[in-house]
Amino acid sequence: MKKTINISPETCKVCALCGEVCPNKIIKKDPSNRISFREDRLPLCFRCGQCMAICPTKSILIDGLSYERDFFEISETFSLENSFLTMIANRRAIRNFQDKPVPRELLEKIVQAIAFAPPSFPPIKTEIVVVQDTALIRKALPYMIEVYDFLVKTMNNPVMRLFIRQRVGKETFNTIQNHVVPLMKCRLPELKMGVEDTITRYAPAMIIFHANRDEENYEADIYIALSYGFLAAHALGLGGSAMDIIPPTIERNRELRKMFLIPEKNRVVASMIVGYPKYKYKRGIKRDLKSVKWI
Repeated sequence: MKKTINISPETCKVCALCGEVCPNKIIKKDPSNRISFREDRLPLCFRCGQCMAICPTKSILIDGLSYERDFFEISETFSLENSFLTMIANRRAIRNFQDKPVPRELLEKIVQAIAFAPPSFPPIKTEIVVVQDTALIRKALPYMIEVYDFLVKTMNNPVMRLFIRQRVGKETFNTIQNHVVPLMKCRLPELKMGVEDTITRYAPAMIIFHANRDEENYEADIYIALSYGFLAAHALGLGGSAMDIIPPTIERNRELRKMFLIPEKNRVVASMIVGYPKYKYKRGIKRDLKSVKWI
């Protein structure tokens, strides 16, 4: 089902920040200097609210979202002395970065925070690879594109589609079929031409989380550690985002495993891209849990 996006021409300043932060690049500035939409990508809108959160004039309206109900203004005086709840409320998933390397000392602080993440039970199973070499990330991108190009072609084959479903399970298969494949079908042409980077988002740094496949309960430990990494990056003035589409490419490509020093017995579970945010958000986005029950 297509999500409706409207822009008020009376108040829009055509800054195009909405298009810059849109995860799926649905919004664009057209040759006549107006904000428009890519019709082929409208179905990819999942109402994340990023465009409404950054718009300085509140000119964007997404069906089902309201500035009054679903957003709150971010204080210009926000500082690290504010409460923990204020800090996490101000954190946004960052996918647009300045062309600026992240100093090793800041990455080391993020690693230190990740190390503080509590494991389900000893010993600690989480292993990470900190990729501070931006050129290596760029070198890896074509291999990642290759993996998704193959996946899209494979999912077009009914027999192979059934095999994938049996191999990965219902939940993962539904994610691949309903989200990953539609996304890649739209974005692979630009990825192959080198005019877009849906996968690593031109990030200057990246952290890869992995663990030995034979260890117990390592997935839960890694996702907790990933959350600690996000909060640390935000506290340090950096930005980051979990990129669920990166780990499967490393898992399935020997060159990528070698490139990122992943041991043969280990499974890559998660990754986060890190850098200096390119844009500053005007407001935060309210979130509601699917259900809250008090007993």
